[in-house]
Amino acid sequence: MSVARPLGPLAALALALAAAALPAAAAAASPPPAGERPTDVYLEQTRGRWEEVARRIWGFAETALQEKRSAAYLEDLLEREGFQVTRGVGVLPTAFVASAGSGAPVVALLAEYDALPGLAQDAGVARKEAPAGGSPGHGCGHNLLGAAAVAAAVAANRERLAEKLPGTVRVFGTPAEEISAGKAFMIRDGAFRGTDVALAWHPEAENMLHDRTRLAITASDVEFFGRSAHASASPWLGRSALDALALFDHAMALMREHVKPTARIHRVVKDGGKVANVIPDYARGQYWLRDATVESVNEMLERMRKAADGAALATETRARVTVLSTTREPVPNDALSGVVQRELERVGPPAFDEKDEQFARALQRELGVPELGLSTKVVPYGPGRGSTASSDIGDVSAVVPLAELFVATRPLGTPAHQWSQTSCAAHPLGFKGMLVAARVLAASAVDLVRDPELVRTAQGELARNMEGKPYRSPLTADAKPVVY
Repeated sequence: MSVARPLGPLAALALALAAAALPAAAAAASPPPAGERPTDVYLEQTRGRWEEVARRIWGFAETALQEKRSAAYLEDLLEREGFQVTRGVGVLPTAFVASAGSGAPVVALLAEYDALPGLAQDAGVARKEAPAGGSPGHGCGHNLLGAAAVAAAVAANRERLAEKLPGTVRVFGTPAEEISAGKAFMIRDGAFRGTDVALAWHPEAENMLHDRTRLAITASDVEFFGRSAHASASPWLGRSALDALALFDHAMALMREHVKPTARIHRVVKDGGKVANVIPDYARGQYWLRDATVESVNEMLERMRKAADGAALATETRARVTVLSTTREPVPNDALSGVVQRELERVGPPAFDEKDEQFARALQRELGVPELGLSTKVVPYGPGRGSTASSDIGDVSAVVPLAELFVATRPLGTPAHQWSQTSCAAHPLGFKGMLVAARVLAASAVDLVRDPELVRTAQGELARNMEGKPYRSPLTADAKPVVY
């Protein structure tokens, strides 16, 4: 996969200045609408419906490619709203594409609805109260994400019909974002062909347009194969796969000193044997590598392969590295982000009340972070805003102009991928953030359908950014996603 070379200081400064100016240029070309929009009115009138959608998906709490009830629930809803729905896309049984209208521009909204393993939590509780059994939970708020994307699409399509506008509003139901990078499979299988622009959002602690911080990632299984034996009576006959994994893991820990400051290495042991008195002949760890570009991630991957071979050589075992998924860094699109930023500034941050603030501060107190409450402002647009978490929207952004919105749905300073986010994802403060996201996305979608010149500007920027380095799928033609 091709990626851009790192920019020099002068080029980086020029890019930053250009990025700051582009949203203003987009705003000048199409003045931002003032006051309440019809999509705002509809979404406020139907607020209870969308909160119920979010609650239902929160209750389903299904992990990667197990989101059968969540996907069917959203598919049925969209069909009732007049969307033509294709269920099951390519190799992803819980992916869908729903379209309303016809012709260009085709404006898409991305919906996610997968949960995370082991993050179940009672709703609206400011202490860890997980149900027994370590069941999944929406520790990244994807119940809110999917509900808002669908709500925005329904609202935008109703306004498109009311104004008799040409064009298409489309929803991509994109499963397995957390673990298997479902969007990369959808791109490989042609789902995004014919789409002109895409709008995404994610639950966060602040209100902003995400720009230039997400990292590329590769997830791999590292397996070792040895020979079992009695651990006391004849250990010399065995060759421990767990020893190999432990040695490999130490090598990866030492490698952390010799990677770029932007790099991340995480791991978990998936299988280390069954009982201590049997030398394990099989061990498996899962290793995730991240950095600012997929080129840098691939360099780390080759070093990781060498470390696995070295550990196998030292322990007289055999190593196998299997890449599970790869996602590139996002391609920024300042023109499209400018359209969404205008609507975010018009709509404003969520209107949290005193009860929301009290709950937020109770969570912060429980987690031992500063009691700053909730975000009550919109962050100005500019490069470097957002999170270093990875997402498969990076692949989408390389084939379709994409803007990603963040809206506050959890307290400042608190993490995602944790029980506290699960708690917020079914609390009034989470629902308030979700409705702000829906209002911003719906109005932005109508802006784009109404003014195709905005779409063409965004497409031109993507073409310039990708010139000489066309997107190449990281997946082989026969690759299959990992089911969890």
